[in-house]
Amino acid sequence: MAKKTKAARKQSAGVAKKKAKVAKAKSAVKKKRAVPAAGGSSSPSTPGPVGNAGSRTGVPASAGGTVSIRMYRGLLGDFFFVKHSVGATAFKMLIDCGVLQCIGSKANKPVTSLGKQRIIAGADDFMKACGGELDLVVATHEHYDHLSGFILANDIFKPLKIAKVWMAWTEDRTDKVANGYRNKKGRALAALSALARSSALAADSDEMKTVTNLLQFYGGIDPVGSDGMAVARRKSNGDLSGNASCEAVLEWLRTKAGPNNVSFLKPGEVVRWGLRDAFRAYVLGPPREDAKKLRQLDPSKGTAREVYLAKGEDVETVIGLAALHGDGAGPPRPNDQPFVPLHWCPYGPNGERLKKNGAKQKLNAEVVATYTKADAKYRRIDIDWLGSAENLALKIDGDVNNTSLALGLELADRRVLLFPGDAQVGNWLSWGDQTYPADDSKDGPKLKIDEILARAVFYKVGHHASHNATLRERGLELMTDPRLCAMIPVVEQTAHEQVTKSSPNGWSMPYGDLYKRLNELTGGRILRGDGEANAEKSKFKASIFRLSYGADFKAGDPLWVELALDL
Repeated sequence: MAKKTKAARKQSAGVAKKKAKVAKAKSAVKKKRAVPAAGGSSSPSTPGPVGNAGSRTGVPASAGGTVSIRMYRGLLGDFFFVKHSVGATAFKMLIDCGVLQCIGSKANKPVTSLGKQRIIAGADDFMKACGGELDLVVATHEHYDHLSGFILANDIFKPLKIAKVWMAWTEDRTDKVANGYRNKKGRALAALSALARSSALAADSDEMKTVTNLLQFYGGIDPVGSDGMAVARRKSNGDLSGNASCEAVLEWLRTKAGPNNVSFLKPGEVVRWGLRDAFRAYVLGPPREDAKKLRQLDPSKGTAREVYLAKGEDVETVIGLAALHGDGAGPPRPNDQPFVPLHWCPYGPNGERLKKNGAKQKLNAEVVATYTKADAKYRRIDIDWLGSAENLALKIDGDVNNTSLALGLELADRRVLLFPGDAQVGNWLSWGDQTYPADDSKDGPKLKIDEILARAVFYKVGHHASHNATLRERGLELMTDPRLCAMIPVVEQTAHEQVTKSSPNGWSMPYGDLYKRLNELTGGRILRGDGEANAEKSKFKASIFRLSYGADFKAGDPLWVELALDL
């Protein structure tokens, strides 16, 4: 071998020195990435489809540690704090924060009226527990019992820092399908709100009580306008007012995180969570491709019926009623009086009935004058049409539940924590419409929903364990892991206080048959918002989760309950 010249040896030494310097720099970068941010919090995760993120074989060391799930008690509403901790560092996630609004007198709803007090106490405890910083907020859907904590405890939440927000695709303002759904819902809600404020209608009728009770799930809503619903928005300083709507809360969350840190998730996607994105989450719903399933609320078998949101006739009829009886709360709508165009029957000059051609027709002032005469009140059909208002309120309520962001949070060992929001039948059924990437490799193997549910060791029971928010064959019966545990954010007394003529015993939460089967599958490992702590402790002695409770809100009634799983 020929000897190198002096110049060549000098050049080689220089190259070697440069390579060593580069290697040292790369090593420093790796070490920096491996150390979480100071202050006991993780670096914010970056949600989004996994795509070509690499193989599962290189699971980060941070996949160890502990995952805990805290449910704030005493609420008919969801308020969950999920944490992944390794040593002194933690990834902190909030899944919803709300409580049922108390509509009516405290004398008739004494337990319901305590909800505000409970969630304010919970918010104060939560802010101390998370240190005023969150890596992720998951807002499952636009209902008061999932979002109102940010309104009722707004002063407490003001300093909260939020790195990322996840919402369902239905909340994406750039999505045409989502906008069409939301605009239709907005017009209907605004019309119902105008009716609810009317002094001309029977406020104590069962129909109007149903409307009023269901409007409580949306917070402050202004009456119908020419452009649909105008929500009670945030104050000029960005705070949420006491009558803020749920839409205003979603806007507040988006602003807190910043537009580039909000993800609108679609079914079939896989996103990352945990310290240094250690874990995967399967986006199960709401459905996007099948509009029918988005609207399917009740089971189609047996005596249960299917209910579909916002049929055109119901929306138009209620808008017409609002125009006639809204006490001037919204702008005048002369073309909707006394009947909306949907119910017009056009006639020719000789009295012959004409086909509707969609052309704008002039208001017949004589017809309106005749219809609204005081001595002709007995001939009006407005009160009969209140049934449309009741139907519409029920449909919208169920449909919004069905837009819930449903997630399967996977751990490194592939066990799953199931958080379905308030998903109803159509949402659950749609989970089988797509497959889910089994790993992070491109064009890798796919999972079916059966496989994901079979690995569930934790189930946040949907919609406070109501009758139509947990599927049987395609849901609960697929959760076959014998270690399964469940949490139900329910206060049974609160549910029973929601009395109407058609529901003299209030709401059936938890639903008897569901609760019985859930009890069988979990071996009694169920934690409730109104559970008795000592009885619950006895059921969890052999559980894979460690059970603990917070300080008492009042004697014998802890503020929260928590499950912790060592990984």
